[in-house]
Amino acid sequence: AHAADIAKGLPGAIDKDIAMAKCRNNLDWKGQIELSIDPEKARRFREEGSSYKGDACSMCGSYCAIKVYKQATAPDRQQK
Repeated sequence: AHAADIAKGLPGAIDKDIAMAKCRNNLDWKGQIELSIDPEKARRFREEGSSYKGDACSMCGSYCAIKVYKQATAPDRQQK
C-alpha cells in the first residue's frame, strides 16, 4: 500500500522515506530508530544486538560505505 501511495504521487507519501534516507546518510541512529516501523524493537536490536558501538553498524563496522565515502570526499582531502 505504501509503495502504491508513492507511485500515485499522494502528497506526503514519501516524506518518511526521505527523512529515513537522510538519517541513514548522516548515520543518525536515533533518527532511524524513531522513524522505523517499530521503534521499540529497533532500539532494542541496536542496544542489545550490536557488537559494534561506534557510529556505523555491526555489519560493516569500520568499513561502512557511508563513512568511507565521506572520508574520501572530505574537502580537506580534495586535490587543488
